[in-house]
Amino acid sequence: MFQAFAEFVKSLLIPGTLTFLLFGITIGIALAYGPRRMRRFGLPVIAALTAVYWVISIPIVGELLATRFHAATARQVTAADVAGAQAIVVLGAGVRNSYTVLGRTWTMPDAQTIYNAIEAARIHNLFPGGLPIVASGGVQPDVHEEREAESDILREWLMRAGVPAEHILVESGSRTTREQAQLVAPLLKAHHWERFALVVPAVQGPRAAAVFRKEGVSPIQAAAPYLSEAQRKSESGWLPVAGNLRISERAIYDYMAWGYYWVRGWAR
Repeated sequence: MFQAFAEFVKSLLIPGTLTFLLFGITIGIALAYGPRRMRRFGLPVIAALTAVYWVISIPIVGELLATRFHAATARQVTAADVAGAQAIVVLGAGVRNSYTVLGRTWTMPDAQTIYNAIEAARIHNLFPGGLPIVASGGVQPDVHEEREAESDILREWLMRAGVPAEHILVESGSRTTREQAQLVAPLLKAHHWERFALVVPAVQGPRAAAVFRKEGVSPIQAAAPYLSEAQRKSESGWLPVAGNLRISERAIYDYMAWGYYWVRGWAR
């Protein structure tokens, strides 16, 4: 029952998504043209939905959500922050689209997956000789044409960023943050890597670290950027920006997911 409800929420009830917008507008219109005693609720529902989307499309609001209101662990880590780490774990953040042409499938990663890989490579270079990196993420069930695991995409971008192939291990069976912890933790233990830098966006950090701790390992949160430097310069201020909806959507999803993980007892 919990899982079915979670899937319903992920499909329809994440503010910032097109489905949530259409779902809300449909309800508002249905109320406005429904039974007479319900009509007075139609316009307020549509007005509230408009206000929510206006607010979460403002860059400053998206920044606050994505950085957990500028939490200390949301900043870029330094060598001192990750001192003592024996490995790096970088989690995939999904794919945007996959295309099948002439019998071959091309998978387009989500920008956050790329940002995670770039940050993991930066941390790798903070250590003389580098650190081993575990790239984690499988094939996502909600992308029907996807044939490439997120871990393989991460591996490709890590190598583009200068990480030697022999420093990269992949975990390709997971589909959720919890599964990533469950599958990566035994790998870390087998190599006796007790402390490791866990690379995810800042808003996902507490939840990801909590599920890894639940598996008996010791992560150091290492926040990956959530947008490019060019976007940070151009998409700032108080005017709504369409692209900021994606940032707010991902942040809101993680706040809701943290609550869900806490209720299920998956986080420590």
